[in-house]
Amino acid sequence: MIREICVDSYLSAKTAVEVGAEQVELVSMTSVGGVTPSYGLIKKVLELPIRTMVMIRPRAAGFCYSEEDKAVMLEDVAMAKEMGAQGIVFGALKEDRSLDEEWIRKIVKEAGSMEIVFHRAFEVIEDKIAAAKTLRDLGVHRILTKGGNSLEEGKEILKQLIQIPGIQIISGGIRPHTIDLVKEIGLNYVHISSNKNILDPSTSGTGIYYGTTNSPEDEYYPVADREYLKGILQALSD
Repeated sequence: MIREICVDSYLSAKTAVEVGAEQVELVSMTSVGGVTPSYGLIKKVLELPIRTMVMIRPRAAGFCYSEEDKAVMLEDVAMAKEMGAQGIVFGALKEDRSLDEEWIRKIVKEAGSMEIVFHRAFEVIEDKIAAAKTLRDLGVHRILTKGGNSLEEGKEILKQLIQIPGIQIISGGIRPHTIDLVKEIGLNYVHISSNKNILDPSTSGTGIYYGTTNSPEDEYYPVADREYLKGILQALSD
């Protein structure tokens, strides 16, 4: 089983190495589902002894991109390739929630020999079996999906997806209570997210906020939860 951990900091990537994960998906801002990480973060994580898949997503709020968004994405793919990342993770949809095949083809071409993962933009596509086959034919190597909002919801479609030749399925939704379900479905590639919040005292209690709302969450930042991850990885190995 290949166990990938989603991380958005160098500290969290180090934790992923230390707990024995085989791979990280490197993003920024897990709070919005991830966007493209910075050059400096990619550079530092690539110094670690772990396979690194870089998120290519120029903004939050969906996956239907403007020409300006696409220009940025191509530059980010080129950067990740030049820096030596093992692969990229991206999604691309049209307004009707179908695959943007023309744009996917361009990203695949720019990626060259890197591994290519289509991420959870896949969840909103109605005919997932047909979409998976199309992605395979376009040159995508893996799809990150729960089959819906949860493993429980997506169980039956995941069982079908993993039978499609020529493309791998990575499943998220890995929690202590879904370990048995992972084994029932027959998943051998899993994606794990786990964060605990750390207080930054420099702004705590000041009443000044830096986001769109005056939320207490503004005073915290996420890091990977080492003990939780150790437990999950051990349970997956048993």
